Amino acid sequence: MKKITAILLIFLAVPILLPATDEAGGMAGAYLRMPTDARSAALGNSGGPVLNDVNMLSSNPALVPFFEQKQFSSSFQFLSLDRSFQSIAFGTSLPPRAGMSVAWIHAGVDNIIGRNYSNDITYEYNWSQDAFVVTFGLQFSDWLSMGVSGKILSDRLVNSSSSGFSADLGLLLIPVKDLHLGIVLKDLSGKVSWDIASEPFVEYQSRRNDRYPNLLQVGASYLLAERYFFSAAYRFSTQIEPSWHAGFEARLAKALFLRAGTDNGTPVFGFGTAFTIWSDKKTRMDYAFKSGSVREGGSHLFTWLFFF
Repeated sequence: MKKITAILLIFLAVPILLPATDEAGGMAGAYLRMPTDARSAALGNSGGPVLNDVNMLSSNPALVPFFEQKQFSSSFQFLSLDRSFQSIAFGTSLPPRAGMSVAWIHAGVDNIIGRNYSNDITYEYNWSQDAFVVTFGLQFSDWLSMGVSGKILSDRLVNSSSSGFSADLGLLLIPVKDLHLGIVLKDLSGKVSWDIASEPFVEYQSRRNDRYPNLLQVGASYLLAERYFFSAAYRFSTQIEPSWHAGFEARLAKALFLRAGTDNGTPVFGFGTAFTIWSDKKTRMDYAFKSGSVREGGSHLFTWLFFF
């Protein structure tokens, strides 16, 4: 137990002690760089290669061939400042060595008060962002798999709208049992093109493109003694600051999991429970809490996952 504790402290200390950076401030597509489910969030958004979990495909599409059963997941995040964040996902294996999934990710902000130069209230704005994701992966051998995700993007601000596309390309390596290494190129060619609406919101018609920053993510995970799971990731780009992420999961009982991590310097924690509904039909419920930035407030994330 002392050895496990020492490994855990070292594993989490490095990312915590590193200075936190503004990973995505001012850049398009920030909602796609957020964890889409409670387990990912509680693991510090580390995006480490986690097998047999449909929610982890947003971090590495090369994981999709490893489904043991069909999966359906639904997540909802409670955020401050009138923000919302939800996702649903479905995944299945394609024998003998492939898999696929489809997902929908939604983020939005309501009740944005618009004011004129005299500080008078003019309009109430709403902003929504959606991504429809299709993932396919192929396992070439016991130690190598590859996957690709295509994302159809749609943003809407009042009566102005945009559309676009981006792609993720992932690689998974298993050099030894229980050690998984992942490399992902995220948001390749990602951008949305806006059709700016006319009056009363702007005084002219125009078009603009918002480009998503390209990211390179390197991640690793390790399962110790079939009960203790470690995950870590480093993300960097030529357009935004690099970030560190790490997490730890312990199975305390057959159906109880405790999790903790650091999301680029921000502490997170959570827990999960799993049980059998009937026959081979199983479910898992996860919760995560993340303390936000200064004056942002904390957020609560819930996920319900079904295996059938």
